[in-house]
Amino acid sequence: MKKDTLIIIVNGAGTTGAELSGLNKYLKKQDDAYFVFYPNNIPGSFVGDYFPKSTIRDFNRFIDRTVDMMREPFKKVHIIGYSLGAATASVIASRTDKVDKLILIAPIVKNPNFRKFFKGFVSSFAHKETLTKVQKLFFREFLRRFQNVPKTHIWTLQRYFWYAKRFIKKIDNTNILIIETLNDEIVKTASIEWLINKLDTKQVERYPVNSSHFLFFDPKSRKQVYHKIGQFLKEDNA
Repeated sequence: MKKDTLIIIVNGAGTTGAELSGLNKYLKKQDDAYFVFYPNNIPGSFVGDYFPKSTIRDFNRFIDRTVDMMREPFKKVHIIGYSLGAATASVIASRTDKVDKLILIAPIVKNPNFRKFFKGFVSSFAHKETLTKVQKLFFREFLRRFQNVPKTHIWTLQRYFWYAKRFIKKIDNTNILIIETLNDEIVKTASIEWLINKLDTKQVERYPVNSSHFLFFDPKSRKQVYHKIGQFLKEDNA
């Protein structure tokens, strides 16, 4: 079957993107025969054990390359952005009229309070009896890496949020699904409300999930979100 639909998955900052590999595999197995582009190295991500500094120029270079890819003869183009990747996905959607559907998962689109985030993350990690072995390993590694991220890198990410916010209100003629994580350590309800009010399009569906920012390490929430995304992509909104 010809793969005439392009799906682009953009992961967040501070990880290698491995948390979205399951979604990547899930979409590739769907009957619609999607062509899924899942870059393993984007600005703001870890490379091995190293967290390279990313500038606004680096993010724009990635965005430009992604927009260029959309010029191929795909009938439909969908973008999925998780965490910081939601901000990048929003910029991409605002820069081209080729995006049919945009999915924002636990979207960080405003300057977050990293101190509160870190405190909330530690609080989640403290309840070790509720975590799987994989989650414990991930949280421990994330804490180690987060503590070692240079403050100048955090400042760059904050500047990028200021930059990305200007593009959100320019998104139009795009069907949008927002996956809202109700127990999120960093993305609060007020941030989701702000995002919806800023969007120029009214074709927005808000889908709540009873999980944290790290929903992809929760098997139940992960399956729920996979199913919802698959359902949303199959809907005919023409």
